[in-house]
Amino acid sequence: MLRIIGFLLFASFFSLKGQNVDFEYIDKVYVPTIKSVTFHPQGMGIAAPVSDVEGNIPLLLTFDELTNDVKRFSYKLIHCDFDWRPSELMEMEYINGYPEDNIQQYSFSSKTTLPYVHYELTLPNRGTRWTKSGNYLLIVYEDETEKFPVITKRFVVVNNLVQIEPRLVIPANASLYRTHQELDFVVNHPKLLIRQPAQEIKASVVQNGQWKNAVTGISPFSFRNQQIIFDYQGKIVFPGGKEFRPLDLRTLWQRTGQMADLIRTRTSTEVILFKDKLRGEEPYFQNRDINGRFFIETQDQNNQLAADYAQVVFNLYTVEPIYDKDVFLLGSFNDWSPSPEYRMIFSPEEKGYILKKPMKQGFYDYAFATRAKKEEKLDFMETEGSWYETENEYQIFIYYRPFGARYDEVIGYQVFNSKR
Repeated sequence: MLRIIGFLLFASFFSLKGQNVDFEYIDKVYVPTIKSVTFHPQGMGIAAPVSDVEGNIPLLLTFDELTNDVKRFSYKLIHCDFDWRPSELMEMEYINGYPEDNIQQYSFSSKTTLPYVHYELTLPNRGTRWTKSGNYLLIVYEDETEKFPVITKRFVVVNNLVQIEPRLVIPANASLYRTHQELDFVVNHPKLLIRQPAQEIKASVVQNGQWKNAVTGISPFSFRNQQIIFDYQGKIVFPGGKEFRPLDLRTLWQRTGQMADLIRTRTSTEVILFKDKLRGEEPYFQNRDINGRFFIETQDQNNQLAADYAQVVFNLYTVEPIYDKDVFLLGSFNDWSPSPEYRMIFSPEEKGYILKKPMKQGFYDYAFATRAKKEEKLDFMETEGSWYETENEYQIFIYYRPFGARYDEVIGYQVFNSKR
């Protein structure tokens, strides 16, 4: 009997991990009708989706579907190791309640030119609670006909057992002195016995919430007494970048500072922005931003369900096209993904790269990047430039897997601002 039960559990594990393989373990939207996806701690609209193992910091997922019809969406959580691969844990080991459930909270837009259905999900909730710290992937499926993913979002659950002391240092590589930022940090663990830090501890550092360019799987450089030291030279290094370009769409009743024109009709709104310039050769200029993020808000109505969508026209000025490269519009609003729908088109008549996209009322940070043909790496140097002085936010995660354990715990988390 025990062998039969063991086989069934084993088979169940692999069927759960193996189903719906047509998704990726990254932040991504899979269908074009899903817009304005936000995922953050409740009441903290631009903070990273990080919670505690007790669930005292609830996370809120919101998104719109551009339709008049309600659809049935379900969700599921997958526990991951530090490298965002599925851990060895079975669902019953990290979920208390339902491993999969429906999203039940939805509302219709109110008197908008572009109708939508707005969905919300709070985690943890009565039906689903996590019991382990670690990396998690949230998957949202459409359940109408055949089950398929529409959204995947990463988040982290922390059980803070250590203290992290970060500091910004001058890059060890002299050629990066004016353009990059380097981090060192010390992990103090007076209340936690770590027998083999070199084998049991890893760290990940994320800049401005972008896992795409995170430095992950960092082993300790050294350790002494109850301290673990990450004091590499030239390893935890990030381009400083530039302060992001702002876009204020909180009102569509009058032009704001970035709007060259505002065209309103009974059935649509079009916002034409002033032409942006290439900033690669421009000196550093300090201005406040929200580090590439965005939040949804309307100042035109008291009802947030009246937040409307506008067709926004972006224009990156350049007399000639950038040779043998594509240009993309990027920000957290599109998960920093250089997808075809965010590739800009060069217009000789407009003398620049043009893109028109529907965007919901709110405040956005954005940037432009180039990518060489047939390559995958994005380059911000030509379009934005990079300076050591730029204000950036860093998230530091400490992972712990003691000898014999089957998953990576997250025992430390620290947010660090390069200017404070």
